[in-house]
Amino acid sequence: MRRLIQFALLFISVFFHKHRKEFVISVLSGFFITLFLIQAYPLLINITGQKNFKIGVIGKYRDTYLPDYIQKQISFGLTILDSDGEAIPGAANSWDIDENAKIYTFHLKKNLLWHDGKGFTAKDIKYKLKDAQFTVVDDYTLKISLKDPYVILPVILSQPLIKEGIIGLGEYKVARVDYEADIITSLSLQPLVANKPSISYKFYTDINQAFLAFKLGEINVLKDLTSIDNLDKWTGVKIDKFNDYNRFVGLFFNLSSSTFKVKEIRQALAYGLPKFDEYDRVYTPISPLSWAYSKNVRLYNTDPDTAAKVLSKSPLASSSSTFTISTYPSYVAQAEKIAESWNKFGLNVKVKVENTFNSSFQIFLMSLPIPPDPDQYSYWQSTQDNTNITHYNNPKIDKLLEEGRKTLDKNTRKKIYYDFQRYLVDDLPVIFLYYPKLYQIERT
Repeated sequence: MRRLIQFALLFISVFFHKHRKEFVISVLSGFFITLFLIQAYPLLINITGQKNFKIGVIGKYRDTYLPDYIQKQISFGLTILDSDGEAIPGAANSWDIDENAKIYTFHLKKNLLWHDGKGFTAKDIKYKLKDAQFTVVDDYTLKISLKDPYVILPVILSQPLIKEGIIGLGEYKVARVDYEADIITSLSLQPLVANKPSISYKFYTDINQAFLAFKLGEINVLKDLTSIDNLDKWTGVKIDKFNDYNRFVGLFFNLSSSTFKVKEIRQALAYGLPKFDEYDRVYTPISPLSWAYSKNVRLYNTDPDTAAKVLSKSPLASSSSTFTISTYPSYVAQAEKIAESWNKFGLNVKVKVENTFNSSFQIFLMSLPIPPDPDQYSYWQSTQDNTNITHYNNPKIDKLLEEGRKTLDKNTRKKIYYDFQRYLVDDLPVIFLYYPKLYQIERT
């Protein structure tokens, strides 16, 4: 053994002495090539388009529940939505609707493949819709029969089609996914289209973890933030700010309580609000990006005199009267600002912080998602006990919502939803405040 070691050392010594010139040149060449590649890497990335985005996402997600923008990278639905929120062909080339809007026949594209290489057919479609019967006519024809007319079905079917194992039809396929129990901790997407970047998502349970990961360089992008910590003071960081027109923040009244049943009191409280000038104001529950949006509604500009005139004569102004604004931790500052403004009119308003929604609220300051279609049946129709959180009951609104989801003609639907917005805003089951702001932080 000793002789073997001596021989090996002697061999290495002789080899190095004989080839030391080549060895030194190789080391130096490797050093300078590495240095060059490090410096040139950003340029090469721009030339080749082969980027790798490391994106941080806040929240707990499972295979069956991923952020909408990730789902849309992995796959698409029978339809997809255009910029106006209208359905256009996705996995379906076209569809036919019977005159009663109860039977939809979808004609599927014949060249689609799942990411596992299997062909896409009508048998693969597994949407779960109440009171809907799915009939596979043939491999590329699907018939959906409904109990009642439902003209927004094509919009609903824009939900991306994803098979078990996160297998989709889109421009990205899942290359790797890591879990803790059944919660996703990271997800890597591989592009199937030229000049698309690869994307790695890392998931964090709270915003502080995400900020720390960004500061440590684990990720180079943070999406959909409601605050930016002190990162705006960093160099080499790009911050984009935008309005989230997919949801609105409002003050929701519990109309099952006698306190707020009188419309004039709700309106007076709207007139007595402080201004939120740093935000884009909301006027109706329908997104301003929608084809059905109307600004021809009653405006509740700050008017202390009108507010004082009504509120001073209301039961809310009695010395024994008090009411509470419930809200989540992220809206406490806004709730306190509102309470302070209302208390100036002789009211006694408190703020209560809730971690989850409490159905026994009096007024709840919160945000609500805005559906892509103007149909808001679930929010305001009187029979929708689980989703009509204000317990709003107005026969005129009920009728408009029924007509809106049964009417095929777009211009007629538009008139219906114009009337819906006008009557609802006048009745004011919720005081519409503002669209939340979101931030995206990217390392440059």
